[in-house]
Amino acid sequence: MSVCTREFLSHPIDQPKHSLIEHLIAVGEKSKELFAETSFKNQKIAFYSGLLHDVGKINPWYQEIFNAIQEDRKKTQEEVSEKFVQQHSVFSAWITKYLLSKIGLEYDVIDKILVLIYGHHSTIRRSLGEIKHGPQFKASQEIMKESIKDFSSQVSDVLEFSKLNWNSCVERFPRPVLFDLKLNSCNTPDDYLEMSMAFSCLLQADRGSFKDWLVPKFSLSLDTAPLAKPKQMRDLSSFARIQQEKMGAMRNRFQEEVMENFDYSEKVIVIHAPTGIGKTKVFLDLISKYKDDKTIQRVFYFSPLLALTEDFESKFESTLEDKKQASDVLIYNHMFAESLEEKRKDSDDGYNREWNFLIESFNKQFVITTTQRFLMTLYSNTTKEKLKMASFRNSILIIDEVQTIPKFILSNLKDIFQKMGQCMGTKIILVSATIPNEINEISKVKISKDLLDDYLDQTQKLIAIETLDLPTLIINKTLVMANTRKKAVNLYNSIAQIHKERTKIYLSSGIRKKDRINILKNLSAKENYVLVSTQVVEAGVDLSFSNIYREAAPLDNIIQVMGRLNREGLEPDAKLVVYPTDGNELPYSKLEFDESWKILQNIHNSKEIYAILEQYYGEISARNKRNIEKTVELETHVQNLDFEKVWTFVKNELFAEDDRDSVFVPELENWDELRDTLVNNQLKDNFKEYGLLTATLPHSVDKIGREYFDEELLEKNILLPKKEYLKTIYDENTGLDKWIIQETVSD
Repeated sequence: MSVCTREFLSHPIDQPKHSLIEHLIAVGEKSKELFAETSFKNQKIAFYSGLLHDVGKINPWYQEIFNAIQEDRKKTQEEVSEKFVQQHSVFSAWITKYLLSKIGLEYDVIDKILVLIYGHHSTIRRSLGEIKHGPQFKASQEIMKESIKDFSSQVSDVLEFSKLNWNSCVERFPRPVLFDLKLNSCNTPDDYLEMSMAFSCLLQADRGSFKDWLVPKFSLSLDTAPLAKPKQMRDLSSFARIQQEKMGAMRNRFQEEVMENFDYSEKVIVIHAPTGIGKTKVFLDLISKYKDDKTIQRVFYFSPLLALTEDFESKFESTLEDKKQASDVLIYNHMFAESLEEKRKDSDDGYNREWNFLIESFNKQFVITTTQRFLMTLYSNTTKEKLKMASFRNSILIIDEVQTIPKFILSNLKDIFQKMGQCMGTKIILVSATIPNEINEISKVKISKDLLDDYLDQTQKLIAIETLDLPTLIINKTLVMANTRKKAVNLYNSIAQIHKERTKIYLSSGIRKKDRINILKNLSAKENYVLVSTQVVEAGVDLSFSNIYREAAPLDNIIQVMGRLNREGLEPDAKLVVYPTDGNELPYSKLEFDESWKILQNIHNSKEIYAILEQYYGEISARNKRNIEKTVELETHVQNLDFEKVWTFVKNELFAEDDRDSVFVPELENWDELRDTLVNNQLKDNFKEYGLLTATLPHSVDKIGREYFDEELLEKNILLPKKEYLKTIYDENTGLDKWIIQETVSD
């Protein structure tokens, strides 16, 4: 067949939408439409990157394969790959370089467009250089010389293509492909956000071009009254009833003050209040107020821990007035999504579309996910993450427990938050009981000092530094928390040996989600037990313990775990015991750990720790030279538009140890059904159901042993234990943490 076909194709001819011209126009217009909802200055970046992103598919490699009938396509691909190169993004950028010359665009704008087109199936980057010219590459380029002429004649009367410099392209395209391009930024972080948003708009327009989809408008009806109901307690004494009423009155007053004093005109605002006072209910009430704002498209809730998203998920579902609207709520489990969807390669030919576009692009009215996912979307240079970013426009972002974000990142985020508000119509609500110095200047919702003082008085806890003596451990609604899974599982095993007759429960990310939810749900009905845990219950989880033993940690973490102690003010003698670490401060910074340990020597109760917190943050911020250096390094990369270095830096600092694998752990009787679902790629419509069956290994699968897992699924990077090894892999008490090397824990 002739290489120069009558109709240029963007995708296989048997697909409904396969015209290259129509695809380019559709993506260009959609990208323009999405980007027009922002106020970034270079609006043409999105349009032209969309209009020309796939023009390189005039490459004969694509045209011959796309024109082949389905039964012959595999054979055709093998034959064509011997003659031509499978590449279109590079050719698209090369063609665009000349099409946009001398049509009134500034050189830096053209460079940005080239970078977006070049990376739309890989990564966004700062510079483009010389391309290797193998024989297949040269053969494709030779044929494309004539194809450009043919394509230009077909679009000569099409408005969207009419202003392009086709003569320059025809003349210069045959030259050796050499970009010699490096982006330069004048405005930080404006240019970084502009490029990221334009890239995301291009990706959403392209990836969503095969599906009719509309931008959501937030319209969920919420009734938060169930969250205000006090928990039912058995055999309440008169003191307990009075105390419950008093706490309820304080929480109601807190709700009223926040609702009255919240400034809806602020682009970024902080809700700063103690743990347990009712911040979850109040920001859901605030969200309901935004329902009447027709510009708000989505609401996001970000939390630092999976346990927090799970807790919030259950609370949020109870507030939905119309349960049918649950389909408009996306639960994007960071661990689960990472282990499956993101490990599938983004096919360069664009017609492998197993994943769900609306999920992966965050095009739902309400999205519940992790803070890690937010940081990945903002700082990653990959298409899978940047795809989501356009959905932050005209949206509300609630970032819970914001203090968990590393302080050197917060300094950069503070500026990015303001720019997102100015240019993207984003409203950002930061929530925490502790506000680090780096974001202390952001506007806060005014809350009466006497209310906060009264609340802290009523929920006061004693604090003491003591050695952890396991034989004399008080077991009565007791929490023992360690800094790592290794320490936690060893503590659990030691306690199990010493206190054989007592109820012992273990909790970490090594416990599958289904079991974690059930454990937390059933704890309130239990009395005499000890829960041994990592930080998964440190923040946000609606639990109240009578005794807490917490391994030494920075003050932020101590305050968060205090929120799980005496939440209702019923136990005036409730005590938090902080026990010394084994000499290893990880996963925390040494400066924050050492400074906190020094302060804790002179702290006797929770009010004292709150009183010194601002001073602590100020000293840490001033003395942490390494944090200052990291802040400067990150901001330099952002200013230089060096997307690769930005992501390398953030990934190494935040996610270097986040290489643990997720495992599906079904019940034995459901193993065959789950395997069939995974093998046949039918998981996309059952994310939530099957996500309940996942837990994370403490090490990579190679350290555990690949022989324990289903070989066929392992090739897809999906971990399902072989049926005969289910009980070997997952322990009924410690889950996947049984694989942590056991060490003796001194009593």
